[in-house]
Amino acid sequence: RLRPTLRADLLDFVQFLSGTREPANTYRLWRAADIMLDGASTDSFHYVQMWPVGLGRDAYEAAIADPDSLADVPEVRRLARLPRPWADEDSPEWESLEYVAVDVGDQRDDIDGDIRDVVSTERGVQLRMDPDPADLEWRIDNAELRRRYPRLWVLFGEHFTLG
Repeated sequence: RLRPTLRADLLDFVQFLSGTREPANTYRLWRAADIMLDGASTDSFHYVQMWPVGLGRDAYEAAIADPDSLADVPEVRRLARLPRPWADEDSPEWESLEYVAVDVGDQRDDIDGDIRDVVSTERGVQLRMDPDPADLEWRIDNAELRRRYPRLWVLFGEHFTLG
């Protein structure tokens, strides 16, 4: 039987999850998501940032250091073999991970409003609602993507089309 979630634990979870998103908030990872998803919108990339967290520490740290390393992850290789478009449950957009705490917060009497707003207000932590990478954005073209992400390109490049 699970113990009831303490309010502080819930706020800690939201803050921790937001903190894990920041290292993944790079154009380097966004371009990898572009290749895998045939283009990743702002919303899609916001949710894709959570996906490496769900893949485990090793995959997460490797993806932050070298996004092309995602090509070595079994879940990513499995995606590459699936027919397009993917079923919702196969898509690497872990939007639901972020909403776990939101849904729990909505059910609690001691949380007034969106849990993310409560964390921001009470803890003085600015939670990112949209990606805004600080690294250098570069022009997307197939040749450059193929050069920077050779392993992901082999898996997904045939599906990628510039918008």
